[in-house]
Amino acid sequence: MTSFGERVRGQLRQELLAAAAAIVVEGGWARLRMQAIADEVGVSRRTVYNEFGSKPKLAEALILQVTERFLDEVEQVFLAASDPATGWRDAVSSTLRAAETDPLLVTVLTGAESADFLPLLTSDSAAVVDHASARMAGTVLRRWPEIPPGPARLACESTVRLALSHIVRPGGSVGDAAHDIAELVVGYLAGVADPAAESGDDVRARVPQQSGHS
Repeated sequence: MTSFGERVRGQLRQELLAAAAAIVVEGGWARLRMQAIADEVGVSRRTVYNEFGSKPKLAEALILQVTERFLDEVEQVFLAASDPATGWRDAVSSTLRAAETDPLLVTVLTGAESADFLPLLTSDSAAVVDHASARMAGTVLRRWPEIPPGPARLACESTVRLALSHIVRPGGSVGDAAHDIAELVVGYLAGVADPAAESGDDVRARVPQQSGHS
């Protein structure tokens, strides 16, 4: 059970992140100051540093918060999907479309200071990849327990890495990218389907094309 103190600190952290995100969207990452966050929330500058440690760690926390919002939608899509092929395609599509319009991501990936954030989505993306892969795999195994855990985790990690690659450097439409990632992953899962199952048909279902790709 979460203690009162933990709940208060969690709420404070969310307020600090919300303030930081709003400042970045308005003025860019380069203009963000810890003091500005403190002033916005009504706490001391030391409180902000105690929570995040440094500006790079704050950047990581902001990216993880965006990732968590995307994962909330991914979870809903998977749990509502009739089969893995459709679920994977729709989950990837929802993430890529959300990334195109998320104010914070748009600001930091297209602004002059994008170099401060790109490593968090590429060379230094371990925190994002690990968290997103673990949560996604948990949802997949909850929805389709017949999928072997090891391959499910590998499929989810591959999905996260491919989606991040498209977010940072888009290649083709969102619809095409979602379809291709889903087809690749579902094909892999069909090849490692639990031999105890009658068939791999539930996993092997062909990924449907989306209409109106963009």
